[in-house]
Amino acid sequence: MCDIRPYKNQVYEVLKSKHDSDNLFVDSEFPATNKSIYHTGKHLADVKWYRPTTVFQKPQFVIDGFQRGDLDQGEIGNCWFIAGAGAVTLNPDLLQRVVPPNQTFDEDNYAGIFHFRFWLYGQWYDVVVDDQLPFHSDGRLVFCRNKKDKNEMWAPLLEKAYAKLCGSYEAMEGGFTTDALIDMTGGIEEAFEINNPSATKDFKEQIKRVLWQAYLRKSMLGCSITADPRITEAKLPNGLVKGHAYSITRVADVTTDQGSVTLIRCLNPWGNETEWNGKYSDNSDAWDDISDEEKQEIGVNVLHDGEFWISFDDFFANFHQLHICHRGPASLGTTEEDAGVCSWNNLFRDDKLTWNEELLHGEWIPGSTAGGSGQPNKEKYWTNPQYLVRLNFIDDGDDENLCTMIIALMQKDTRQRRIRGLEGEDYVQFRVFKQEFLLVVVNLVLIAFYR
Repeated sequence: MCDIRPYKNQVYEVLKSKHDSDNLFVDSEFPATNKSIYHTGKHLADVKWYRPTTVFQKPQFVIDGFQRGDLDQGEIGNCWFIAGAGAVTLNPDLLQRVVPPNQTFDEDNYAGIFHFRFWLYGQWYDVVVDDQLPFHSDGRLVFCRNKKDKNEMWAPLLEKAYAKLCGSYEAMEGGFTTDALIDMTGGIEEAFEINNPSATKDFKEQIKRVLWQAYLRKSMLGCSITADPRITEAKLPNGLVKGHAYSITRVADVTTDQGSVTLIRCLNPWGNETEWNGKYSDNSDAWDDISDEEKQEIGVNVLHDGEFWISFDDFFANFHQLHICHRGPASLGTTEEDAGVCSWNNLFRDDKLTWNEELLHGEWIPGSTAGGSGQPNKEKYWTNPQYLVRLNFIDDGDDENLCTMIIALMQKDTRQRRIRGLEGEDYVQFRVFKQEFLLVVVNLVLIAFYR
């Protein structure tokens, strides 16, 4: 793995060596106080911080492996994080990077300290936490928990480590699944608006192709429905929820009496509280048209656990956003055989492609590099940060003889800004200008600047 820096200069190995089961670690950088929960001063009367060893007779870090169903959303609007973490469990190599092995509550090796790793702006950080967690007076965890195995602790501790990065649990309110996925993979985001009344049949097929391609290449996928401005998370009659983040856990083609159908399996971080109730839902008669062998092959289970199947047609008609987190250049060449699943018309045999990745840090400085959008001061527009890119590799399988470039723009410390009383995100944009000889100038434009 690349170089990993200790977050807040807290070195896990050093701190753990100074503590044991009789002298438990206490994290002064993220104290067990109400301010770590609600930075705005809100307060829950019946919440107290306890270590799992106080609440449970035999707490375990992980029980029967890491499962996407281990994470059930608690009393904070961070479904995007829960969905993202659930998606990461489908990729054991990524999960092992985020959740280091050999962490335990066994007395011989327990010191009240745990650690997790996140990617921030081009650098991996190791984040240390103690195991004091917010509980209700009746012994229920306030935030993320495993409803089935209540004494499993890896998920709530992972969430606490991320809350520490954000500055508080409250700072995790609102976001997209790819926000969490990027911070747990260092990946590259692509986003698509898919619910459009004027969408053509070709666009729909393009989205299907993109979805299959991303899944086969082991990219991680999320989806959502645009929120109702009056209600943060509004449940629809079909069981889906507006303003709510879902993760996509599988894509598969099945054979029915009407022909081949593409199905998508989604996971709701709320667990069994609500699922899609239309065609191919848990109790749908549509499953009768599919053989038992195929259902077993793709893993159809009627569990009412928040995970459900939906046809691509219904997915396209009901969801508004598709979010993809590519795992970076190394994963974008994964072939059909690597994925181990059916492909869509064998379109993605492009393992000969190679990618290059560059990471550039920049900032808008008033009076120097903050040139604005060109209105009204056009003469300052050119002072915005600019990057020159040369594209000189042609995709073998591209009928239009083009090269592919993905540009990802990330703003730093958006959640920490909330704690300082500032807006979380500035309105920014970038513009791409084509030059001769396949040179591309990427001009980053600051629309609103907050000091």
